[in-house]
Amino acid sequence: MSYINSHELPSTRMPKIDCFQSIHPRRAMNISVEETTFIHSTKVTTMDVAKGKGESVTTPVDSHKFHTSSIKSGKGPSDLKNNRRNPSDLEIHTNDSPNTTISDDPETLTKTPSAPLHTVFTRHQLTFIIIMITLGSFFSPLSGQIYFPAIPDIAKDYDTTTARINLTITTYMILQGLAPTIMGTFGDTTGRRPAYIVTFAIYFAANIGLATQKSYAALLVLRCIQSAGSSGTIALGYGVISDIATPAERGKYLGPAAAGIMLAPAIGPTIGGLLAQYLGWRSIFWFLAIISGSYVVVYALFMPETSRKVVGDGSIPPSDWWVMSPYQYWSARAEKKRAIQQGRGSEIDEEKKAQELAKKRKFQFPNPMTSVVILREKDACIVICFIALGMFVLMALLASLPTLFGEVYGFNTFKVGLCYLPVGGAAIFAAFFNGKLMDWNYRRWAKKLNLPLEKKRSTNLRDFPIEKVRLQPVFIFAPLVAATYIPFGWVLQKRVNLAVPLILEFIISYCQVSCSNSLSSLLVDLFPEKPSTVTAASSLVRCWVAGAGTAVIAYMLDGMGWGWCYTFLGIIFVLATSLLWVEYKWGMNWTEERQQREERKKAQE
Repeated sequence: MSYINSHELPSTRMPKIDCFQSIHPRRAMNISVEETTFIHSTKVTTMDVAKGKGESVTTPVDSHKFHTSSIKSGKGPSDLKNNRRNPSDLEIHTNDSPNTTISDDPETLTKTPSAPLHTVFTRHQLTFIIIMITLGSFFSPLSGQIYFPAIPDIAKDYDTTTARINLTITTYMILQGLAPTIMGTFGDTTGRRPAYIVTFAIYFAANIGLATQKSYAALLVLRCIQSAGSSGTIALGYGVISDIATPAERGKYLGPAAAGIMLAPAIGPTIGGLLAQYLGWRSIFWFLAIISGSYVVVYALFMPETSRKVVGDGSIPPSDWWVMSPYQYWSARAEKKRAIQQGRGSEIDEEKKAQELAKKRKFQFPNPMTSVVILREKDACIVICFIALGMFVLMALLASLPTLFGEVYGFNTFKVGLCYLPVGGAAIFAAFFNGKLMDWNYRRWAKKLNLPLEKKRSTNLRDFPIEKVRLQPVFIFAPLVAATYIPFGWVLQKRVNLAVPLILEFIISYCQVSCSNSLSSLLVDLFPEKPSTVTAASSLVRCWVAGAGTAVIAYMLDGMGWGWCYTFLGIIFVLATSLLWVEYKWGMNWTEERQQREERKKAQE
């Protein structure tokens, strides 16, 4: 390394030179730690005559010298991978301390190349997006639960049995699991906005039909259509979260969406009971039609497209008019006018990028088998099965509340509906606190492994143990679910004070929602290229298993007794935690094998 003394330079202050200035910008963005250590730099010391302060500047030599040094050292790419160094090992010397590192120099830190921003949406835009997907995810579980209090009235109006009306619940849950496998794939390949608008158009029309139909057959068919329209929003919502949130802060955004999913079953029976009692059961469907119609109008006008296959990080306007919201269109048009007036040509580059993305994105007819195939992956199958078992346990509890609370405490339908409120409260608390816990654990692991933590920038999780990060909180909450689930039946058999089962209900719901949030986030982390598709696979198994739990819980309570029924389910839940330990131990290897297999497949294409 050569040095030039300050008296050899002119008295004027030389401008600072970026340490990657002579390298192509894209090359500088992707340059590895190993390559950086081979770049020989020349240190130039300048003197500010006016202030009398010395300053060091490092500039790299030509990039071909790097290649020469690499060859001479006898280290190829494979050797570099085996001799990986931490960023803290790179030294940039200054006048005062020859051992100052990048991490010690804040000015150098600001100049160090980093990954591009994950999204360009502002904080207010992100808040609006999260509110919209939370409300969107609210409709599917709300439509299923709001219907329960009106079942006796509907059976009486159609002069049929309650069992036949319950069949409409079964068909609703079957479609609730199947529909996301279609709409999730559609959203991943075409865009989130078209998928959302199609689902809510179907849902809105089905609600109007349900409010006006006059036969049992129409009720059965329209409930299926209603389920098909609303159920895809959950998978699409998780896809939107993957578009806008990095793994480092995914918990913060995932929590509200999951809270909406769990809050709906808690308040749905209360709303349905009030409407059915004072306005008649048809008012339930008019209510759903009004709120869903209002939602889709706001969504169509203002919700931006977020799919990274369509808009990238959000800076590229969609090339198709039917994907772009009117607000996006007006904003892009105004920006283009300003750019032309100011003589900027950035809008031309954006149009080219949009056209390139459109060429890569081919329309594919929604195929539900795409979601089913994901279950062949060992890690996905384990996580999804545990999520489904957790939902089985929770739905069995919720489905049994009207019978048990009515018999023990003599509650009517409205009072039983109020007993669901602890579930909603637990979902809200879990959304906030578990999201914070997930993000904190991510930061803890990043610090432990001495990895850079950039919340707003894209992150490659290939060498990061994301399985361990997401599963560690689950190992805390899953035993708590069992510990409070097992005594639930026994305390009701003893007819204890109402506060005891309500507290147990709150703890069970809080811990179960926390487990579900962490595991759902892990699925998105494992399959970042198709988040809606993998969430749809989870919804398929979860809804069908939960439907089975709702159907059999009454028979289990009668055959086994209340205490032993909940004890049995609690023990099964604890034993199933061993599946997650398998994922914790070998999940990272399975992920690497899958990524290598996909890379070979792309190379052959």
